Amino acid sequence: MKREIAILVMMGMLLGIPVVALDGPEAQYPNGTAPGVKEGSTGTLDTTVATALEFHAGAAGFSIPYEGVKFYRYQEEKRFRLGVLPAIAVGLVKARAERHLVTISWKDAAGVAEVVTLEASKDDALGLVALLRVRAPKACAARMGPTCVPPE
Repeated sequence: MKREIAILVMMGMLLGIPVVALDGPEAQYPNGTAPGVKEGSTGTLDTTVATALEFHAGAAGFSIPYEGVKFYRYQEEKRFRLGVLPAIAVGLVKARAERHLVTISWKDAAGVAEVVTLEASKDDALGLVALLRVRAPKACAARMGPTCVPPE
């Protein structure tokens, strides 16, 4: 089995087919104010840069400087909204699908306020929140209740 995999990798390298996995966690950009990125595009997050979080979706992308992050929030929401009775019926058969969203608000170098919402797997979204806690300690993380008000 190892021999077949090695042969496939070598053939891919000879033919110029990329065989390397994605660089960082995969995320979807549902909406926001980032210029040049289409809503709904899927890309990767580059968390290796110490000064900024970078999102790459093909040729488009944006960078969020950690020092400019003012506010971030993690939330889970049901993928499909159902009424009471359909929700009970579906809940008896299987678990409802959830979306894991991280909303980040920051000011760019020119002082313009920007905001993006990123959808990722639960582990990637929680990892992104942990990364923001460490690299953007001045930011206000949203919690349940009115304990945190984003600065203006």
